[in-house]
Amino acid sequence: MKNNIVQEIEDFQEKCIGLATGKNVDYKEYEASRMNLISEQSITSYIPSWVYDCRYGSQFWSLMKKTSSTYQGRREFIWDGLVPLLDHVKKGGSEPIGVSVNRILSTCNSNTVSEAWRRIHERRNSDPEGAITAARSLVESTCKFILDQMGESYTNREDLPKLYKIVASKMSLSPAQHNEHIFKQILSGCSSVISGFASLRNAYGDAHGKGKKAVSPEPRHADLAINLAGSISSFLISTYEERIKVQSGKDNIFSGLHR
Repeated sequence: MKNNIVQEIEDFQEKCIGLATGKNVDYKEYEASRMNLISEQSITSYIPSWVYDCRYGSQFWSLMKKTSSTYQGRREFIWDGLVPLLDHVKKGGSEPIGVSVNRILSTCNSNTVSEAWRRIHERRNSDPEGAITAARSLVESTCKFILDQMGESYTNREDLPKLYKIVASKMSLSPAQHNEHIFKQILSGCSSVISGFASLRNAYGDAHGKGKKAVSPEPRHADLAINLAGSISSFLISTYEERIKVQSGKDNIFSGLHR
């Protein structure tokens, strides 16, 4: 498995350098190699932020032109970003976070979702407070993304539990909308996680001032927040996608080849 990841990193590095230095590499090759790399759940927190930001080859090319006017300067930028990742994998390093948000990033065409993940990635080890706040923002941005896609309105006054309640209601995820005990139990747990997650952010995040007796969070607290955020966000996105599939099926039943 480690050798496969090393190969993915080296292949992506080769594609980046080729595209940045005018070699025979096109945008689609870069994009395919990038997707292979970010799909590796064991290294998500160690992938440079510019890899997440530059989803398309054209975005990466624009970054290279801004980074340096010379091929050597562009090579050094790419090496500086990817060599530490290669070293980490070759030494047997692993990702302590069990949840990947790659599904969310690939589905949501949302700058706020991508920005939340970028902040999580940058802060998880060095700034647990900031990572916790960014993790909460990931869930909030995912909820707003879904509501926007569904054409549902909301205001800036809704807090995270309220936003989640709206999304859950619209997608039949509220405990009251189910009769089966096991589903009610699971969905009640999700609601409790959201409430607890919001409290975790208030207690340990960097969004509020702290008194002298405040306890600073550790990376394990940030990992907890990130895992919670990733699990809930991924669940919401999967449910939304399934809802679209079901709705599309109904359209086909009643209106023939509608699409």
